[in-house]
Amino acid sequence: MNAPIRSLVPEQPFRVEQVAPGVTMRRLYPGGMAGPNGETRNDIPGGQTWSEIVMLGNENDDFIMALPDIRMPPNQIWPMHWHDCWTVVVVLEGRCQIGDWYMTPGDVFVAAPSMEYGPLLIGTMGCRLLEIFGDLSLSPGGYGPEYRDHPTLQGGQHVFKPREGVNTRNEGHSSLSLEGADGMWKSKLEAGWQWDLGDPEDANRNIVRDTRLAAGASIPAMTRGDWYAALVLDGSMEVGGKTLVRDDVLLVERGAAVPAMVAGADGVHLLENFRTSRALAEAV
Repeated sequence: MNAPIRSLVPEQPFRVEQVAPGVTMRRLYPGGMAGPNGETRNDIPGGQTWSEIVMLGNENDDFIMALPDIRMPPNQIWPMHWHDCWTVVVVLEGRCQIGDWYMTPGDVFVAAPSMEYGPLLIGTMGCRLLEIFGDLSLSPGGYGPEYRDHPTLQGGQHVFKPREGVNTRNEGHSSLSLEGADGMWKSKLEAGWQWDLGDPEDANRNIVRDTRLAAGASIPAMTRGDWYAALVLDGSMEVGGKTLVRDDVLLVERGAAVPAMVAGADGVHLLENFRTSRALAEAV
């Protein structure tokens, strides 16, 4: 029997508009947890997922920071695995259990490179989450060899290999408690929240930040020193004459001049993503 296509991906973005040279507004696909056309309700063994990805960087960069937006069906199980880069999971809708933590919208899970975690058990209503990768090329990571025949892993291109180092603690287990586990952290979005993915002194570290602006407040115009993306989680903002609302992403290339980002009448809640710390400041 042919394996199902586990994750469906669109051929092109839902909508993209230029704001300024090197600055675009991208709208993520609608449909919430179910996917734009109810794809997660497709009746296939192991469950259907749908995803799209926003990339900070291109083929000319030494690495690409990636923001996959993933829609997942109820009760789907992804066994324990690891990614060989920093990973940040942000629940946007529904619920998802990682290990022994049943996450709700706004909860954030952070894992250091190559740390095995899981499983991911999707909630009874489904889930929509971001799985942010610090370096897309290192994101495949791996699964323990015993999961080669796992139903959810059929129909995908996954890496199976023996565990090494601290991950050998998971031999003979199918779940890892997050309480006191090295290399992984439980957190939650709140105003001013920021996570440095790497040494705080490393200029090449990724940064993820929760920013909330009151009505009329702004982030001043600037020329970003590296790739930058701001996802609107709630409210609205105006940038260069364009109005961005929930599920819009402001994507900025390195060296691009960004107009002021001005919060709308109800303020704006942003998840800011910086490919490196150089995106925090003016280009030099």
